[in-house]
Amino acid sequence: MIDNLGFHTDNDLHAELATINCEITALTGRLDIGNFHSWEARYNTESQLANLQGRAHQLTAEVAEADAETDRLLAAIRLVGDAELGFIAYVIYGPTVLPVPPLHEVRLIERGGGYTVPGTVHRRVPADQVAAVERELLTAVAAPGGHARLWGRTVRSYRTQVTAY
Repeated sequence: MIDNLGFHTDNDLHAELATINCEITALTGRLDIGNFHSWEARYNTESQLANLQGRAHQLTAEVAEADAETDRLLAAIRLVGDAELGFIAYVIYGPTVLPVPPLHEVRLIERGGGYTVPGTVHRRVPADQVAAVERELLTAVAAPGGHARLWGRTVRSYRTQVTAY
């Protein structure tokens, strides 16, 4: 996601996926050679390969979703006319200048510390569902076993932050 100041706020998923694919290739080669000092070493290598393949599958889906968001914004910026001027307008004025309805990121933030409560970031939320997601987050934080009960706080200790993109 690109925030309204033009900073890229996500990890580089493509580089992470490329790294994982290199590790998968190396482990596959090692398994093909088969020169292990014990059955346990072979088993550990197979387990590591299975874990990396699972993570690569999950990361591929995340990359596709991030690319779809980027393509959506790029297409909207190009509709403005010039890609550079469209991007500058997006950075200065936000997603309201683009000819597509903005999506929102909704997150739960602790008022005192200002950090995001883990597991409470909802992305790609349409404008008509923002209020429902905010209610859901505040309800979940106050539930038994929720973050507020865990840390001895109340619902008033939290707020939601909505960012359009």
